[in-house]
Amino acid sequence: MGLMPPVSNSPTLQGDYDILMKDAQELIARKDKLEQELRELEDVLISAGVGMDTPLVDNAGFPRSEIDVHTIRTSRNMIHRLRNDHRDIMSEIEATLHRIHQLKKASDEAGTTTSAPTSTSSTSSTNATTSDSIGNISDATRSDERPIPFAVVNAVAPDSPAYNSGLRRNDQVVQFGGIHAGNHSRLQALNTLISHSENQTLTLSVLRDGISLQMLIRPRSGWGGRGTLGCHLLPL
Repeated sequence: MGLMPPVSNSPTLQGDYDILMKDAQELIARKDKLEQELRELEDVLISAGVGMDTPLVDNAGFPRSEIDVHTIRTSRNMIHRLRNDHRDIMSEIEATLHRIHQLKKASDEAGTTTSAPTSTSSTSSTNATTSDSIGNISDATRSDERPIPFAVVNAVAPDSPAYNSGLRRNDQVVQFGGIHAGNHSRLQALNTLISHSENQTLTLSVLRDGISLQMLIRPRSGWGGRGTLGCHLLPL
């Protein structure tokens, strides 16, 4: 669900809203670019049959000859860096969303609804598209609501897609792709999403000891264990 621009006669309100929407557009574009880069780097590991923690030396302590150890190490380092960058950008997006919601709430409370803001059709279309993107990111974590977890992780297999994404036991899942507390249908919707998302990177938001964390997870088979995630979730 997208955000409608605040309807107001105040040029300050409208100007602030336009600035925030532009910031949001740029952040979302950066997020999308990072996710694409992460997918490409993860493909390097997948093609080599290794994960983020797979040993790169043999039992004698020598580099494994059947894989390109240098490329894998470089890819892993870049993945770690990009995951940190992605977490930072997700935090910036959440902060921007919070400010947008505050601005809209202030406009609604002021009751300044006498005229709609003037804008070109191209600007309106761009803002509408960005609003839809923002709405998808923020459905489960709106500024006026506390994040609502809908599942808890009770097991994670080592070197699984879930483990390599950063997911750990007792993490509480707030949002998994587009699935959240309002639509998971006792995890049936999540199971459907995962079964149709093999080798696709999904965003994941969890609570760990009360702290909100954002991750990227890519369901895939052939990692050496059961399922495409390598973790077990229980509904809350």
